[in-house]
Amino acid sequence: MKPLHLKHDWRLSALLCATAVLSACDRLPSASNTPAVIAPEAAFAKMIQKTHALREADAKAWVGDILSSLDDVKMARTNESMCAVMAVIEQESGYKEDPPVAGLSTLLANKIKKMGSNLALRLALEVRLDQAMSTGKTFREGMKLVKTERDLSKWYTEFTESRYTSPILKYMGKSVDDVVSTVGSMQVSLDYARKIAPSLGQSSMNMRETLYTRKGGVLYGTAHLFYYPTNYSDMIYRFADFNAGHYASRNAGFQAMVSQLSGKPLNADGDLIAHQPENSNQVSQTQNAVMQLFAKKMPTMTVQSIAQDLALEKSLDFEKTTTYQTVAQWYAQKYKKVIAQQIPKISLKSEKITRNLTTEWYANSVNRRYQQCLAVAQRATQSN
Repeated sequence: MKPLHLKHDWRLSALLCATAVLSACDRLPSASNTPAVIAPEAAFAKMIQKTHALREADAKAWVGDILSSLDDVKMARTNESMCAVMAVIEQESGYKEDPPVAGLSTLLANKIKKMGSNLALRLALEVRLDQAMSTGKTFREGMKLVKTERDLSKWYTEFTESRYTSPILKYMGKSVDDVVSTVGSMQVSLDYARKIAPSLGQSSMNMRETLYTRKGGVLYGTAHLFYYPTNYSDMIYRFADFNAGHYASRNAGFQAMVSQLSGKPLNADGDLIAHQPENSNQVSQTQNAVMQLFAKKMPTMTVQSIAQDLALEKSLDFEKTTTYQTVAQWYAQKYKKVIAQQIPKISLKSEKITRNLTTEWYANSVNRRYQQCLAVAQRATQSN
């Protein structure tokens, strides 16, 4: 087969869009070029009130913050965009700015216990736990009262202010961000929020406190959901990405194609390259399979070129690369279709998770809420 030198093959793009449908296939309508088709604000507020027993004023405030956040990320106000954000909020927090987490005090106690890796450190931590907090209670007593992530953050920040514990914990790399890294009503990563803030015209200072507010949690959660273009065929893939990372669904589809073409089993988890900084020379199973596939079918493609293409795994531009387009073309020739997206196969691991959950479970759960919201919103739109 002759080497493919493609900037962007329009025939392949047509095939991708034929298997997809939302923006430019999915690139959801921007606020500037699509007339809004949306139910009255009162209809959304009533939905929130009905399912979460909030006061009318609070429900309206949530709706207002969602709408203004859609504006901030340049997303059109539609039933689809509104219900997508509402579904994620409902899934993540049930419309609580600082949601309680079951067993959080026990989780904190276990973390502190694990920090005592040697006798001297353990003694220092024990002494600190018996000292008084600003509330008058000891840290040991205060730990038992921790119910939300904000409670944990405040407790941990004060606990590590001691001239004894602060340098010890700093040396161990256990800042509050290491203990709680996703917060707020939409459980947004602090790293992501700080990184994206300038693009939204926001300050990245005091981001943790910002995310604990209703407006801040909704703004950065909405950005994480919508502030990147995709060619997805269905909203469910954005929900999967919200859990697994941007473009994880697109990448999982690519991995599925590579696996079938190469005959090598791959875990379609959405990660195309290795992410272990301590071993920067490590090659992922996916990258290895791609290199072997090209060595067999298109040996003129260099290992360096493949690596450069796969490094675009978090960008829409990956779909324009020779690696992606060639694999998609080989797959289309053999199977008469392209796997443009697929829900990643990931088991969710977190100390806050007490059940065996997956990204597929998460995406389906949010999508169910989304479809229920959309049905109500569409009826309200038609009767308005």
